[in-house]
Amino acid sequence: MKRITAHQWTLMSSLLLLGPALRLLPHAAAQQAGRAAWLGALTALPLLLLYARFLSRFWATRPAGTGLGEAALQLLGARWGRAALYVLAGWLLFYGGFVLRSGADRLVVTVYPQSAPAVFTLSMGLCCLLAALGSARSLARTAALLWPIVTGILLLLLLVSLKGMDRSNLFPVTLLDLPALLRASLPVMDVLGLGLFLPLFFLGFVEPGTGPAAQRTRWLLAESLLLTLLMLTVVGNFGAELVGRLSQPFFTLVRNLVFFRSLERIEALVVSCWVFPDFLLASLCIFAAQYCLRLALGANPLQDRGNRLERGRLRWLIPLCAFAAILVGLLLAPGLFSLRLLSERTIPFLNLALSFLTVPVFYLVGKHRKAL
Repeated sequence: MKRITAHQWTLMSSLLLLGPALRLLPHAAAQQAGRAAWLGALTALPLLLLYARFLSRFWATRPAGTGLGEAALQLLGARWGRAALYVLAGWLLFYGGFVLRSGADRLVVTVYPQSAPAVFTLSMGLCCLLAALGSARSLARTAALLWPIVTGILLLLLLVSLKGMDRSNLFPVTLLDLPALLRASLPVMDVLGLGLFLPLFFLGFVEPGTGPAAQRTRWLLAESLLLTLLMLTVVGNFGAELVGRLSQPFFTLVRNLVFFRSLERIEALVVSCWVFPDFLLASLCIFAAQYCLRLALGANPLQDRGNRLERGRLRWLIPLCAFAAILVGLLLAPGLFSLRLLSERTIPFLNLALSFLTVPVFYLVGKHRKAL
């Protein structure tokens, strides 16, 4: 089996969180902290570094080739381990369907207002199915190819937007803003926690000697600075009150840019680029979900050697998982209000809980069962 390199694994972590970052951060952080929202990523950084340290020490005790799915069976035992895998697979498919639905909504709101979200949900879901039928290494290599393009565009737009900032939208920030800053750090932890958690499912495919905290400190520092720049630019241009009311503040900012004066509808080009992070994130969710289900049913997905739907290895679960995610995306949140409620309340809460509680629970149960 050809393995994922540590560098590819890190870039996969970086690209998958860009979609949730633009969907959640400027808006949710501004609602919680007002003009101090741009400091939310730096406020969350110490706790994130501690959690990454815990992951590093925890995975140092695990056998080589062990991902999160294998850890569930090893530490919780066969019965409870399978139950945990079913729960994780269910969440991954639900979240993957939500990613398909929210990505479709972004295209409809910003570029194709006369279109139906179902068209984009279905087409993106079928593309994710093709990706999930491939190997984990193919997904990682795709992330490595797309990351410089998407991140480069994001950095260029943010740097160009710096000149339009109003200092009064960002200062003053005092100690009295500390409680609001702590609340603003929660959406940041939700986004970066996903970047720490989801790649754990793929550790069995990573080159030996690469733990979940390999390069994690530098990765967290870099991502925190990027998210700080994002919120600094958006809040600095629009002000916290307006950002808190806008559903897509970053893309509204792009629409007002004059950097590409010679091009029409530059926001359409930028929104189209954000199809790539959504595609990767949904594909990773589908791949990780089928991996969990196949482990729970006794197969060993690490032994896959092709794209055939081999019955003995339960690869027929891959299209089944993809169709389940597509169905969730088609049926989920038929109205904009319900989608916004899911996006701002339900999904962040569940994602935050699973990202930061799953591994500690495995650790405590493993300690109790003397499996560590």
